[in-house]
Order: sequence, then structure tokens, then C-alpha cells
Amino acid sequence: MCGANENPKTTEKTAKRPTRRTARKPAARPNRPAPPPAPAPPPPSYVPHCSHHVSYLLTVLDRLVPVGTRCAVIGAPLNSNVGDSAIWLGQRALLGALGAEVRYACDLMSYDPAHLAACVPEGPIMLTGGGTLGDLWEDSQLLRERVLRDFPDRRIVQLPQSVHFTDHANLTRARRVFDAHPDLTLLLRDRHSLHRCRTVFEAPALLVPDLAFAVPPDALTGGAASHDVVWLARQDKESAQGPPAGRGGGPYVFDWAREATDAGWRQAKEALWRGRARALCRASSGDPVGAAPGLLAAYDGLARLQLARGCRLLTSGRVAVTDRLHGHVLGLLLALPHVLVPDRYGKIRSYWDTWTAHRPPAAPGATVAWAGTEAEARETAGRLLVELP
Repeated sequence: MCGANENPKTTEKTAKRPTRRTARKPAARPNRPAPPPAPAPPPPSYVPHCSHHVSYLLTVLDRLVPVGTRCAVIGAPLNSNVGDSAIWLGQRALLGALGAEVRYACDLMSYDPAHLAACVPEGPIMLTGGGTLGDLWEDSQLLRERVLRDFPDRRIVQLPQSVHFTDHANLTRARRVFDAHPDLTLLLRDRHSLHRCRTVFEAPALLVPDLAFAVPPDALTGGAASHDVVWLARQDKESAQGPPAGRGGGPYVFDWAREATDAGWRQAKEALWRGRARALCRASSGDPVGAAPGLLAAYDGLARLQLARGCRLLTSGRVAVTDRLHGHVLGLLLALPHVLVPDRYGKIRSYWDTWTAHRPPAAPGATVAWAGTEAEARETAGRLLVELP
């Protein structure tokens, strides 16, 4: 996680910092009638056996996003990582359940502070959740810091993240930007990340589950199993060992960061990309407010397309093994027996220790186990397979 040489915030520095939110409340205006109560938002749609995660998320977010809030969301995923798509759909569902209206959204390539200000003249800015708080994924972190510098007068909520810095200089820069903002709240999805943020940054930090638990059930479209065991193995900088060695009769190995190649899927994706391009053209032509619905539709459609692909891949096995955090989350949502193995930086183990190890899945048959090695994972997957009805 963060480097061993980092210096925790000092008591003196914290004492000089003004109280957040209470210092920013406008003075009461006498003789003005109270506004009518906002209509109650619709109840969220979620997978019943994961309802405790959704309830936890709603309880925390309700304090930060009042009913009727108009907000911006930064960091829509354009990549092929299925987990990022699940997070996007989960946070969209949660904001809708809270009665918040997203009036501006952008991806890593389309952020425009003038457009954001035009679409959301006041109101909070939400930074998308995931595993990008740190310097493993530099583009996301640099965008996060830019938004904080561009909007020092707004409430900014960092939606649930895992944290990892490898370079002390990057941590120092992030601390300077984070600590300069008077109304930043950090939501962390594992206890290790929570501890490091509370040690290093001055912003309030709260523990919450991953947003993907709020994915609407109709977006979870599994398929028929064609393998006994599938192995969802990272093939990027977060992989601990790379994919398992191929052996006769072994699991079907894949990484869902590689996209589908069938013509129908590609055509659907290209159509959504064209929708994004049209919306961005409209925004750049002077109508960012009118462009927002089309842009959100493109982001939502891309996320659903990627998530459906990931669910089909994952459920093509009767049992799964994975070192991806959202292989675990989707395995829980889909009630798929699965085995977790370590990633390179301990992210999945931290999440397991925080949320899963002490509370087994409630869905019948959705057994989850931890394995420290490839050999142990193979053995455990075989045992889960035998135990299936």
C-alpha cells in the first residue's frame, strides 16, 4: 500500500484546519417558507442475498447526497475491465435510489471543467470508485487531482476505492492536493485502505463495500456452464503470478480485460461509441447540458455490454477461480462457487478480510474459499466441484 517512509498528518496541522461542512453552511434566512419535501426516491433494485451490502452503501451515501441533489460523476469507464463497468452501473443505481440527478458525466478523455460548471453550477462532484486511488493507474489519479484543484468550492466525494502508492513522491503530491481541499470525503472499500488514508490524508475517510453490489439484477445475465472450472486470471500489473500453467484437463483460463470478437458484440459497442462521439460533439458546440443525457446513455450502454460479457465468461464454469476483486463480487451476486487467490498488491485479500471472511454468502451453494497458491486453488476448486448437486 503506501510507502513505509510516509509521515502521518500531525496534530498541529489538523488543529489549524477549519471544520468542514459546518463552516460552509449558509446563514438561515428568516421569514422564508420551507420548500415542499422532495418526493421519495424509488427503492433500489438489487440481488436479495447481497442486500446487506446495498443497505450499508445507502446508509453512508445518504449523509453525503441529499434527495434531489444535482451532481456530476467523473470517470466513466471506457476500458474492457468488467469490474469497472459493474462499479459504474452500481453507482448509477445507488445515486438514482437516493434521488440524485446526474447532470454531468465524463470519462478520462472527456473531462471539461467549463462543461461541468455549466451542467452543475452547484452541487457535489462524485469521483468514480474502483482500485485507482494511488499511482498504479496514473491517468485516473491525475484526473482525480485535477478535479480537486479545479473545484475547491464544491463538495467532492471519492466513491469506494482501494489505495496503493508505490512512489513516495506521488503520495506527497496527492496529499498536498487532497489536504488543500476543504470538503473532500474519501470512501474506502477495505480496512487496510481506510487505515492508510486516515493516517496520511486529512479528509474524512469512511469504510463501505464495493459499489458493484448495487448492480441491478437485470444486468447480471449469466450463461450456461460449458466447463467444470474457469480461471479468471489477471494479465496486467496487478497480477501476482500470471495465469496458471496449462495442463491437460485443467481449467479454462481467461482474462476479461480482453474483449469479445464476435461481429454482433463489436457492432453494438461501435454504435455506443458513436453515441458518445455525437454527445461530445454537441457539448463542444456549446450545448453541454443538452449533451449530458446522450453521454450517460452511451456510458450506461457500454457498461451493460461489458458486464454481460463478463457474466457469461464467469458462469461458463460450474466453479470459478480468480485473482480479480470483481470476479469475487460477481461470483457472490451470481451465487457461483469460487476460489480467491492473491493479486500482486494484496487488494483482494484486504477485501476478503474486511467483508467476506467473517460473513459467508447467504445464497445456497455460493461457497467461497481462499487459496494461497495455485496448487491449493486447484485442489479447492476440485472439492467445490464435487460438492455441487
